[in-house]
Amino acid sequence: MRIAINCRMLIPDKLEGIGWFTYELLKRMIRDHPGDTFILLFDRKPPDGLFEDPNVIKLHSFPQARHPLLFKWWLDYSVPAMLKKQNADIFVSPDGFNSGRLNIPSYLIIHDIAWHHYPEFIKPGHLRYYRKNTPKFLSRANGLGTVSEFSKMDIAEKYDLNPSEIDVIYNGCRTIFKPLYEAEKQLVRKEWGIKQPYFIFTGSIHPRKNGVNLLRAYHHFRLRSHQTHSLVFAGRKAWEAELFEKELSNSPFRKQILVTGYIEDEQMARLLGAAEALVYPSLFEGFGVPLLEAMNVEIPIVTSNVSSLPEVAGNAALLTDPKNPQDIGTAMFKLAKTPELREQLVENGKKQRLKFNWDRSAAKLYERIEQTLLKSKRE
Repeated sequence: MRIAINCRMLIPDKLEGIGWFTYELLKRMIRDHPGDTFILLFDRKPPDGLFEDPNVIKLHSFPQARHPLLFKWWLDYSVPAMLKKQNADIFVSPDGFNSGRLNIPSYLIIHDIAWHHYPEFIKPGHLRYYRKNTPKFLSRANGLGTVSEFSKMDIAEKYDLNPSEIDVIYNGCRTIFKPLYEAEKQLVRKEWGIKQPYFIFTGSIHPRKNGVNLLRAYHHFRLRSHQTHSLVFAGRKAWEAELFEKELSNSPFRKQILVTGYIEDEQMARLLGAAEALVYPSLFEGFGVPLLEAMNVEIPIVTSNVSSLPEVAGNAALLTDPKNPQDIGTAMFKLAKTPELREQLVENGKKQRLKFNWDRSAAKLYERIEQTLLKSKRE
């Protein structure tokens, strides 16, 4: 097969959710199928050293698609031109965007439709683009995947699709997320100047991640608890962080709250591994990769009882109402005062994490690409 992949989200040194998903699955498919050709399509010059395998062709074409008008130009003109030149058999799009000018089958992966549930958190231009074009993308797709059972049912309900025709291709966890020895944990705390045990939130800070309510939950926790745990936000401030900044500056416990800003992934993994627990009160997720990372570094979890998060967490987390800071704070208090509970959640996480594996997901994606192509030929 000559498999063309939308690699728009493979941005050097800036990989986040969809980018890592694309990278990890591509790495395995390229390795496991040397007889196939993988045509990687970029909207900027691809980074040196990335996928230099003999069965890989890397192409890039103007424009850099970071705005709805540029999305359309790149997908409808640049992509078809590259596909035609390379005689591709199928187009695979891990960011869920499709082209309106293809003459080959396509397989899309839509991670979530968070914009539908929380439109107030999306830029107006992007929101209009999603609303107008997602139905078109789906109607043109020959195969469709997503990253959780929750997202499968959510997409099926929103667009009146048969759930059985949507594949679930789970995320996995990178190997940098692993348990730390106690001496390593002490070194991490020393490096960051953290004197107490700490709760941690990992990822970008923006309204859907619910950082304001986490700050309020920490306030409840500190008022109730005699233990002086710190709180760490490990990640960059993404957008609309003004309310978060205001809540942070007004906190009477400001000196015990650390906001790291952007940090390298290896630093993130070490900070997570040295934490008392992950607190991840997101309002909506298609998957929730930080939960899986916490299971792999073997710390307990507090997370939300909404969207995909209960599915991913299983019984490795305390589930809370993300819109109720007191509920989140109470769960933090329970973890802080109950070592047995922390240990039980960690043990549960060791079993739960086995459900999510990059190798299995890559094999499933390849199989579905192959089946989609065969089906389109029969039609």
